[in-house]
Amino acid sequence: MLDHHLNIVCDDVWNRLDNSTQFGINQGEETLTDNLLLYLASQKLSNIKIIQTPKNKEKVKGTDWEWWIGNRKQGYLRYAVQAKKLDLKSGRYASLNHVVGKGSNAKPQHEILEAYAKANEAIPIYAFYNHLKHSEYPKSWNCPLPLDIPKFGCTVTPLKNVKTALSKRGFRTFEKIHAFPETVPLRCLAVCPNIAFSNNTRNTMGEVPKVYENPWGWVSEMAHLTSYEEMPSQFYNHELGLYPKRILLIETSKCELNKPIKQE
Repeated sequence: MLDHHLNIVCDDVWNRLDNSTQFGINQGEETLTDNLLLYLASQKLSNIKIIQTPKNKEKVKGTDWEWWIGNRKQGYLRYAVQAKKLDLKSGRYASLNHVVGKGSNAKPQHEILEAYAKANEAIPIYAFYNHLKHSEYPKSWNCPLPLDIPKFGCTVTPLKNVKTALSKRGFRTFEKIHAFPETVPLRCLAVCPNIAFSNNTRNTMGEVPKVYENPWGWVSEMAHLTSYEEMPSQFYNHELGLYPKRILLIETSKCELNKPIKQE
């Protein structure tokens, strides 16, 4: 089941970060992302496809992930994703205002994500990797399903919330970020009918997102490309020159949740 595997990756991030503290072995954002994708790839699921985009000789700045989530009947939503790990000592996202580049070419990472999403008609979101001490556990969350603490291991929120957090003193914490109603467990993007199967023009994670037709065909060809310039121009703005490091495609038609969940 799709929800089963997405639950596992959330739990795994939660547990890995717990172990990293206990045994003093750091788990960085890229390591956590790779382990998450490795698990999904190892399951050989027919409704999940993972692509590593071409590696040019020179590093090209872009987003950490690009997610395509949907189904052939209702279409797909496209997400541009930046990953951030919680600082387990301070309870803050210390690198939330990370700047890419140097001197006059320096630019805040969230602005790069926003430019990429706008140019390529994607929904900009942040994925957070988390773990909390028992005394810091929240008593509620923004999901109609029962509270399940390890699912906080990987959560997502739209870029607008990160921009708000950056503009207010003391808002770069787990508590503040997860107080935004749109901050939900990763699994919600694919298995919550209120997000994945919404027929509304306004999606929880964005303003008025573009709904795409089935991308499985052309995404399958991406693994054979040798440079970013070969990526299809109808989906990637080559003039902007920003590209995702990885692409995750999730087919939701096999999801067992097929009726909207009513919020209490």
